Amino acid sequence: MQNSTLDSSFVNRLKQILSNRYGKGLQIRQLMDLSELQSEEDAYTRGRDLHVPIKVNGALLGTAVVPSADDLNQEKRQGVTQLIRMVLEPAMYKWYLDQREANLAEISKANLNLDNVHLFAEEMPSIDDLIKEDTDLAKGLSFDLISNLIHLEGRTETTNKKVALLLHEMTGRWAFVPFNDIKGQLHSSYDIAKLGGMTIFIENVETLNAAEQELLMEYLAEERSADEPLIITSSKMNAGELETVETLSAGLIDELSVNCFEVDRAPLTTQGLKEVLELFFMKDGPIDA
Repeated sequence: MQNSTLDSSFVNRLKQILSNRYGKGLQIRQLMDLSELQSEEDAYTRGRDLHVPIKVNGALLGTAVVPSADDLNQEKRQGVTQLIRMVLEPAMYKWYLDQREANLAEISKANLNLDNVHLFAEEMPSIDDLIKEDTDLAKGLSFDLISNLIHLEGRTETTNKKVALLLHEMTGRWAFVPFNDIKGQLHSSYDIAKLGGMTIFIENVETLNAAEQELLMEYLAEERSADEPLIITSSKMNAGELETVETLSAGLIDELSVNCFEVDRAPLTTQGLKEVLELFFMKDGPIDA
C-alpha cells in the first residue's frame, strides 16, 4: 500500500562511510520500538550496540543501531552519532511525509468520509507527546496484539467507541475508520489486508449481513501481522444475547467471545483502563522503566 523503505542511495552511502571510517555496520528501525527510548540523549548504548534515535519536528521516526560499537571512544561515538543524524533525519522525515501522503491517498481512493477518519499523528497525540505525557502508554505502542480481532461489549455505544479509539491509539495505527465507510470497497480478505496497519471499527456487529460476516471470517482465518488492519467490533448485547441473533453465524460468535472485553466492568480511570487493555490484549506485559 505504501512505501515503507527509505531512499536506498542515502542508506547505502551512510553504511559505506561508517564501514570505511569506523569499521562499523548499520541497522535502521523505522517507527522504532518505543520501549527502547531510554533518555533524551542523542545516543545511548544497549549491550554492545549504539542506538541513535531519529527525531524531526518533535516526531520520533525511528532509530539507527550500530552493532558492536562498545570499542568506540567518546570522540568516535560522537562522530558516528552526528553523521547518522545528519544523513537520516532529512531522509526519514521525507519517508514519514511520503507515508502520510500515501495513507491519505488510500483514504481518498476508498471514498471515505474524512469526518469519521482519525489519522495517527494528526488528530491523535504525537508520539513525542505520548512519551512526555504518559510513559506507560508510549511503551504500550511496542506491544504486539494477541489477535487482529477485539470485541467490545458495553451498554453505551459512545463508551464502546471511546475504548476502541484508546486501543487504536495504544497500538499506534495510522487511521481509525468505521467499517460502514469502506465496506463497499471490500470484496475479499486481500482488500482488507492491503489497507495496512489501520483500525477498522465495526459498531453493532450484530447488524452485519451474511456476506459481511463471511468477509470478516475470511480475513480472520489467517494469521495476520501488525502491518494489516486491526478489527474492533462492538455491541450493546452481551454474549448470551448475541447467541440468540439468528442472522449471526456460530463461527463469528465464537470469534467474538474469544477476544471479548466487557467495557462496563472496566476501570473508570484512563490509566486503569490502559493497564487492563494491555493485560487482556497485548502479548507481553509492561516493560519496566
